[in-house]
Amino acid sequence: MRRYGFHLSIAGKKGVAGAVEEAMALGLTAFQIFAKSPRSWRPRTYTPKEVEAFRALKEMAGNLPAVIHASYLVNLGAEGELWEKSVASLADDLEKARLLGVEYVVVHPGSGDPRRVKEGALKALRLAQVKERPRLLLENTAGGGEKVGADFAELAWLLEDTPLGVCLDTCHAFAAGYDVKGDPGGVLGELNRTVGLDRVLVVHLNDSVGGLGSRIDHHAHLLKGEIGEALKAVFLDPRLEERLFLLETPRSPEEDAWNLRVLRSWLEEAPAQE
Repeated sequence: MRRYGFHLSIAGKKGVAGAVEEAMALGLTAFQIFAKSPRSWRPRTYTPKEVEAFRALKEMAGNLPAVIHASYLVNLGAEGELWEKSVASLADDLEKARLLGVEYVVVHPGSGDPRRVKEGALKALRLAQVKERPRLLLENTAGGGEKVGADFAELAWLLEDTPLGVCLDTCHAFAAGYDVKGDPGGVLGELNRTVGLDRVLVVHLNDSVGGLGSRIDHHAHLLKGEIGEALKAVFLDPRLEERLFLLETPRSPEEDAWNLRVLRSWLEEAPAQE
């Protein structure tokens, strides 16, 4: 079963429980949130009432699978104080995910030394005392500068001998030079050969404003970017049938309606693809 949804807000009086309510109202089968402000180091404290409401609604919705996206400030490839703050922030997100019963935490590896990225991710897991859940997923990047994780082979090295998984972002892969538009099956095949699709548990199904190899991390709505119709082949690929597909695009009632209409029209074709 393909599960799909949006990145939802936890702002407002209802907080994290409000995100579950919105997911249910939109008929989503998965969703993603931030556990705190994505541009602040300050952790967010949840009351027992907030946690209880979130978990109850999630269970009522058929244990709706969810993802927490780590703060944008996190840079696991950094040195010194920034690295320490990044590890602590990621550990906090992992702890919040465990508290809420959220299945996955996704983090951008950052820029710098890949060895520091690997060390930082594993230290965050230890600090949060995570054993099996939540799973920590490293997201591939669009590249540029010293960003880690744009190359699938580098992702494979980061995962080696660890419990880490991968979140595939289609916009980032395209911007990094993987031709998702011209050969989506081939890109997934390359990812399977290097990382292994069994380690890819979440897909950020974003179209791309920038062109192939542009290194531009700018998401577009489905069918309104440079990748276009080829994302359907990614969404319907039988090797990714049990994954969560999440959109990280601007939101409004009209934009949500467009993206949901596209996704659901593609789902109607799924039986013929399998």
